[in-house]
Amino acid sequence: MKLLFTLSCFLSCCFGLIQADQNSTSIRWFTNYDEGMRQARTSSKPVLILFTGSDWCTWCKKLEQEVLDRPEFAASAGDKFVFIKIDFPMNKKLPADQTARNKQLQKEYGVSGFPTLVMLDSQQQKQIGTVGYRPGGPKAYSDYVLQMVGQYGSYQKKVSSLSNQPLPGVELKQLYEQATTIGRHEDAMHILEHGISSDQEHFFMLEQYRLFAEKGRLRNDEAIRLRQTLLSYDPNNLKLTHYQIAVIDFEALSRENGNENPELTVASLVEYTEKFGNQDKDNLWRLQMIISQVFFDQNNLPEALRYAQRSFQSAPPAAQPEIASAIRQMQAAINN
Repeated sequence: MKLLFTLSCFLSCCFGLIQADQNSTSIRWFTNYDEGMRQARTSSKPVLILFTGSDWCTWCKKLEQEVLDRPEFAASAGDKFVFIKIDFPMNKKLPADQTARNKQLQKEYGVSGFPTLVMLDSQQQKQIGTVGYRPGGPKAYSDYVLQMVGQYGSYQKKVSSLSNQPLPGVELKQLYEQATTIGRHEDAMHILEHGISSDQEHFFMLEQYRLFAEKGRLRNDEAIRLRQTLLSYDPNNLKLTHYQIAVIDFEALSRENGNENPELTVASLVEYTEKFGNQDKDNLWRLQMIISQVFFDQNNLPEALRYAQRSFQSAPPAAQPEIASAIRQMQAAINN
């Protein structure tokens, strides 16, 4: 009888453990990326990759404690993804090969801050999107990531059917913005081709010009013609076309010149502020401070001060204290 009782207790305990495992409300996190991806291919599930600093990053800890470690999140999303954790701890030493692999993955996925959750589609070939810490608790977070997956499915269908089923310009614009957000460059180019001939032509022409700038091709004949066309469509800057082109040109020249020739770098911004500053008060003071910063970085303090003072005069009251502080620092630097 004693043996039967012991055996019965053992079986009951085992059954309880099995039941507890079947009803588990925790998520299985793969710490080996390749192992996790193999599991994802086997299960045909989308992937959530968490980039985290588990023992030092405050927002990483909040995300795990408030969301990812909660049973409500596991119950809602635990069986719908494969979860991989890429950790960058400070107080715990990882194997050298794992540390190197994690750094490689961080670069590959373009992760610049923690925590970042990267979502991949069920084929693990294309990125759906990224998300960091969000307040609201486990259910709201789960709903958000699942919504992103659902929207991605709709996105894929629309992009693949563009040639046979043209979309209105507003939808093309939304689709384009989604493509750029998730880093789908080829899709974005395909959408842009359709958008150029839609009723959102102005938006897509500006995006085309922006792409010329990013590729360092603003001196090309096509880019020059496009710039002239855009400016002629909006001669009075009612759509802020001149503003957007000035900023695009400035960013391109900043990449090209750095701080070597500040006058050339800020030329488009200076021209814009002189021509349209009086009618575009919202952007005037901001552009003047950008110009000031460029000169300051080049140690041209008199010009930096001059534009900071102009910015102070045109800025709204809420922004003036911060600008005034910058002006005092510049004056002190000049006097020293």
